[in-house]
Amino acid sequence: MNKVPTAEALMYRNIGINDPSCPLCSLEVENADHLFIACFIASTVWNGVSKWCKIPQLFAFSFQDLLSIYNGLAVSEKKKEAVQGIIMITCWSLWRARNNVKFSNVPVKIEESVLEIGGSGFLIVVSSS
Repeated sequence: MNKVPTAEALMYRNIGINDPSCPLCSLEVENADHLFIACFIASTVWNGVSKWCKIPQLFAFSFQDLLSIYNGLAVSEKKKEAVQGIIMITCWSLWRARNNVKFSNVPVKIEESVLEIGGSGFLIVVSSS
């Protein structure tokens, strides 16, 4: 719905953007689908998260699909809830990584991102038990 303030969404709202490319990879125009799914940085993070969660690799075609993908998993309801939380944490982590690159010139460290997501995800799993 273009609510995430990516470069493309801001340009759509007639807000001047100097460089609309994805801050993580610089290969495509930054939009929610690219930033959270198609960017090779994001897909590498999702691969690490999938391995950590011991679930099949998450594949989504849109940001909206990503937010509801946990519904189609063949796991218990508790694990679905935990995966939903981990998806949200991962999106937040990718957004923070994007902001760190864009505004502070701090490079993305994929392994650190996955470890951070794992730590936060562990707290969700423990608190929902």
